[in-house]
Amino acid sequence: MDTPLDILWVLLSGALVMLMQLGFCMLESGLVRTKNTINVAAKNLVDFCVAVIAYWAIGYGLMFGAGSTGWFGENEFFFEVSTGFSEGVFFFFQLVFCATAATIIAGAVAERMRFSGYLIISILVTAVIYPISGHWIWGGDGWLANLGFIDFAGSTVVHSVGGWLALASVIVIGPRIGRFSTERSLASGHSLVQATFGVLILWFGWIGFNGGSTLAFDASVPGIIFNTFLAASAGGLMILSLSRARTRIFDLKEMLNGVVAGLVAITACAPYVSEIESIIIGVVGGVLSYYGSVLLGKLRVDDVVGASCAHGFPGVWGTLAVAIFGDLSILGTGLTRSEQFGVQALGVGAVFVWTFVLGGLLIYGINRVFPLRIGEREEREGLNVCEHGASTEILDLLGDMRRQRERGDFSSQVPFDPYTEVGQIAHEYNGVLVRVAEEMTRREEMADKLAVEKEASEKVTRDLMSSISYAKRIQSAVFPDLSSLDLDIAGHFLIFEPREAVSGDFIWIHRNSTRLTAAVVDCTGHGVPGAFMSLIGHTFLNEIILGQKREMPDEILEELHRKVRSTLKQDQPGADAQDGMDVCIVRIDSSSVAFAGAKRPLMWIPATGPKAGKCQVLRGDRKSIGGRQREEQRTFSCEVIKREKGMKLYLSSDGLVEQTNENREPYDTSRFRRLLEKIHREDPEKQREAILKSLRDFQGSVRRKDDVAVLGLFL
Repeated sequence: MDTPLDILWVLLSGALVMLMQLGFCMLESGLVRTKNTINVAAKNLVDFCVAVIAYWAIGYGLMFGAGSTGWFGENEFFFEVSTGFSEGVFFFFQLVFCATAATIIAGAVAERMRFSGYLIISILVTAVIYPISGHWIWGGDGWLANLGFIDFAGSTVVHSVGGWLALASVIVIGPRIGRFSTERSLASGHSLVQATFGVLILWFGWIGFNGGSTLAFDASVPGIIFNTFLAASAGGLMILSLSRARTRIFDLKEMLNGVVAGLVAITACAPYVSEIESIIIGVVGGVLSYYGSVLLGKLRVDDVVGASCAHGFPGVWGTLAVAIFGDLSILGTGLTRSEQFGVQALGVGAVFVWTFVLGGLLIYGINRVFPLRIGEREEREGLNVCEHGASTEILDLLGDMRRQRERGDFSSQVPFDPYTEVGQIAHEYNGVLVRVAEEMTRREEMADKLAVEKEASEKVTRDLMSSISYAKRIQSAVFPDLSSLDLDIAGHFLIFEPREAVSGDFIWIHRNSTRLTAAVVDCTGHGVPGAFMSLIGHTFLNEIILGQKREMPDEILEELHRKVRSTLKQDQPGADAQDGMDVCIVRIDSSSVAFAGAKRPLMWIPATGPKAGKCQVLRGDRKSIGGRQREEQRTFSCEVIKREKGMKLYLSSDGLVEQTNENREPYDTSRFRRLLEKIHREDPEKQREAILKSLRDFQGSVRRKDDVAVLGLFL
């Protein structure tokens, strides 16, 4: 700073850099949730206050004091401004740089770091960590400076230091509650507009950050500022394009970090590169920031505002770009490009070890002694309240709503100011309370009414179930008990499984001295309607066989058909009732088996002859008992087969063969025939169990479709 104009320019540039503190405050508070905005603002303010005191007392001396080792300065502590006008301006300019490095951390650790813990870290950064690495590069006799390391305005000195310390801090304290534990990410910042305003202020402040780093108002300043603007624009547009390609949206938050990444990347090399190279540097800086953020997300590292990605990775790139693109004649280090690159790489590596590794270990040690993270309850409540006792109208409203929920009392309304946005929300909430109260009253009245109706319905159900139970007892008493009958045959079994409590299927069986008559009858319907029909059918069979002494199966069916039609008035013109029954009936005497069927077959297995063991089927007639009758008189055919010892007869309703499985396939007659051929040598009880198991395995979880009745007679 040789002239008053130079001094004025550096002083003005320092003011612009100080303005960046406001930019960081707005950016970071805009990217956090409302419940933490005051805390972020307080941290931005306190780290500047800390920087002023700590850098004045210790940091400036460590950074710019004369040293004997090249590692840190050894004088200039408690700097005296009276030493000179230009020296005082230089101190001010470096002070605001120091504050910038410290404030980068605030956004990364937002929403879960204790204010007191952040205060400790700010003191360490501004008093020790930042100044020592700064001495290596800018201290005049620093060991990196002596090797020819170049960092024009602080891509590494300021931004990488802040970025790596931010990364170390977020790793130590861990992610926010819910950040990676749910499919949906946490709510984004409460105001991207505010964050955008913050980035624009940062961009404006960078005029002083880079332009003032010349420490002179000379011809290079316009080019430096222009290169800065080109890199920032390229970084922002690059990330905007990447976010659009990857997520199909134009992500403003990512673009903001892209602008910052471009600014950070160009900071080390703005005077040494061309305009095109500035754009390239900004583009690469934006790419590194974007994919660095993606990488941290995959690693479950929670940097709230992306500070480590926007400052750390682009800072390294910008520093290396000095050797890649920089004009060696302007650099003036006397190194070749490859030698310069080696020195630049050594420098960024050394700063990384100093800040991320050693600084991270220091932060880890502090956290072990003095926990840096707040408790779970405080984090959920928000740092505005638990750290600063700050409340807002929305927090008051939420508190009233929470108390109502906890007490379960919604009778009183919440207080509100009708002239604010939150007041309007409270007003609408009160309207909801009124509507809820009305609805609760209506539902209570409806519940009382339903209770009365339920009691009446339950009484009807009880009466109905009592009637059904009584009907079941009547049906059981009327139908024959095979275990008490002497059928005078080799064996028998019965499967009788109603779908409901009572059945539309029934068994009729009678034996006298010369013959055995047995029938399996399937009445239309099931449950109570089927049971009524079964009682009618059972009564008629008693009259026909026992009263009228009818013996032949075909005659029995013909008379049964006539009685059903007459009783149900189906033989009268215009009759609607089509109820009836399907019947399989056999008459067994000493030498033969006579069979007649009304839509039900007889299955039988011979004991001798060429068809021994093969299931035979007598299909009967395709006519029902009762229902429509197109012919003048309905007759049934009778088939007679020779009785032989060991033959087996199977009479069944259609409930077995028509039962479906989960694929809606019927059990069908062919499956039943194959099963009978497989099990016909077993004793009656085992055959019964095998048929039931086959049916249930086939049926699976499908509901029973109809009543099932199967009668097996072994001669």
